[in-house]
Amino acid sequence: MGSQESNKCLLTLIIVKTNFMIIRLLDSKTMFCVDGEISKIKEKLGIKLFSKIFRIVLTDNGTEFFNPKNIEIDTLSGKKTCNVFYCKPYSSWQKSCIEKNHEYIRKLFPKGTSFDCFSQEQIHKLENIINNIPRQSLDNKTPFELTNDLYPDFISKLNYSKIDPDDISLNPKDF
Repeated sequence: MGSQESNKCLLTLIIVKTNFMIIRLLDSKTMFCVDGEISKIKEKLGIKLFSKIFRIVLTDNGTEFFNPKNIEIDTLSGKKTCNVFYCKPYSSWQKSCIEKNHEYIRKLFPKGTSFDCFSQEQIHKLENIINNIPRQSLDNKTPFELTNDLYPDFISKLNYSKIDPDDISLNPKDF
């Protein structure tokens, strides 16, 4: 969430296996916007790759996630492609991997930051930077490297790129 006066917010998804985080800028925190963005991701990846990467989707109980069928079901075939599960209220520890990744966003944009002046292109730059930061928990590899090794099609279809460590900046002015 951004500031209370802001309409725009961020949707984040994580590939737990590699710690790779997808970040999308939404016009509002609504089921309509979440469903639309999930549909766009499915379309870009293709349902086979989407279901391979996102077999399980763990989310909170926000009203924006009250349509799990949009995530679980392939609209073309009508077949279930993944499973959506909900965390218990006030149990962020149940999805600790994404919560840890949110810390990278908060380093740049503290709680209460308005996202109204940002574009998806700027958020895509943020994704690339966060996913190219080496992690001790990943043997000093980056989420980008691990994901590119496992799912190179994912990287190319969603237009992610490698960033040299010397070119990584966590300065808000660079956005």
